[in-house]
Amino acid sequence: MYPDSLSSAPERVDLSDVVGALEGELRCLLGPTIQLTIGGLLAGPAAAVRARREDLVDLLRHLALDARDAMPVGGTLAIRTGQLREVAECAAIVLHELPDAPASDPESATARLRTGRSLGLKASYETVERAGGHFHVSCRGRETVLTICFPPAG
Repeated sequence: MYPDSLSSAPERVDLSDVVGALEGELRCLLGPTIQLTIGGLLAGPAAAVRARREDLVDLLRHLALDARDAMPVGGTLAIRTGQLREVAECAAIVLHELPDAPASDPESATARLRTGRSLGLKASYETVERAGGHFHVSCRGRETVLTICFPPAG
């Protein structure tokens, strides 16, 4: 991030535009063993939020690196954007991680989550909080779904 971008004001940003513009970089960050799929949520139209574009770019980079670390033998990361209306209307980024194989040692996977490369997790949380959003994480078996909800831009 450049110093002058630190003072930039939030702007109206379409989440799908940010994800689409980063697709090539995200594929490189994930490496050859993780498949990336990008698309929209079936529930609604495009999602615009009021945030700093640079913050969203950093958020997605950190989350891609965390997904790579969580799937050391490979897998699939699906990123979807759109409007969610299940609980409250929000503009969302949904990341669905599905590893090819379970971690050989669940304790080491937990330790990696707590102390490993997830240095960007605090920054990611602050980025989302600054934009008025929140995280929701759900796990079932090997699958992890991270939903990041933002207030939609008017």
